[in-house]
Amino acid sequence: MSKSVFLFPGMAKSRFSDFERFIQQSSIAQTLYIKAEKYLNHPLLKNFSNGDKSIVTERCAYFVNTLALLYELQKRNKEIHPEYVIGSSFGITTAAVYLGSLGFEDALKIVRDTAIVEDDYLSNMDKEYCTHFIYKYSLGDLEKLIQKFRSEGKWIEISVFISDDLIGIGSTVETINELKRIIKVQGKSTSIHTAELSHTSNLKELRDLLDKEVYSKYEFFELSKPFISDLDARSITCGEDLKEEMLKSVDTSVKFTLVHKKMLDDNIKDIYVIGPSNFFGAILKKDFTVTNIDPLKFRL
Repeated sequence: MSKSVFLFPGMAKSRFSDFERFIQQSSIAQTLYIKAEKYLNHPLLKNFSNGDKSIVTERCAYFVNTLALLYELQKRNKEIHPEYVIGSSFGITTAAVYLGSLGFEDALKIVRDTAIVEDDYLSNMDKEYCTHFIYKYSLGDLEKLIQKFRSEGKWIEISVFISDDLIGIGSTVETINELKRIIKVQGKSTSIHTAELSHTSNLKELRDLLDKEVYSKYEFFELSKPFISDLDARSITCGEDLKEEMLKSVDTSVKFTLVHKKMLDDNIKDIYVIGPSNFFGAILKKDFTVTNIDPLKFRL
């Protein structure tokens, strides 16, 4: 049997309509929502279905939905035994549950409490910051632009390396808008997505705050399989190391390019990307057989 891995992507904006049919047809999803509402004392499914855009509803619903997709996949195909697991950014928490390092209740509360602390911290920063993704722009040219902005006293850094073609940039909204205008005029690339600030060195204080107010309250257990870091591609099996990985991810750049190389070196053939359609499928399909466990395509 060919070697496979599970990949849990980072947080992505998702609408209830993306998951409505899946939730209606999945007894697993419905059971998870009942448990989640009990643990959180919060009408999660009702709020999600009503279009609530609060960060707690968005993140907790995304976590529950991704976990339900995982369990439905396992229920229908018991022959999939991944060599290891990758959780990119927000996906680490779902991976932690799959690997037995966290229980569902603790993981859900970590998702909720992290969302509250992050939202409060980011909304009170000195300026409005964001992460912007750029597709098909040479790294060399991008680094020259970054140096130009820095020479003007503007803070900017590369925060996410997904592939040689897809790079995430962290900066102020004002600087990102200027960057987008330059790229558009040059006609070399495509600006594809803007998200909240993450994985940047100026978030060290947030990392310490999350450690104190959230993560220090929970115990992480030994992992049932290795977890591969998207920061440096190291293999993690200790629960405390996985907790530290979550915290380190706050202010350390993602280097998924190293994970990609590791999978090639390990002769991985099949990748199951669990969650709504995202750019990982397009990035990875040239080297691997990619199966997107997407709620709009998953047949129950």
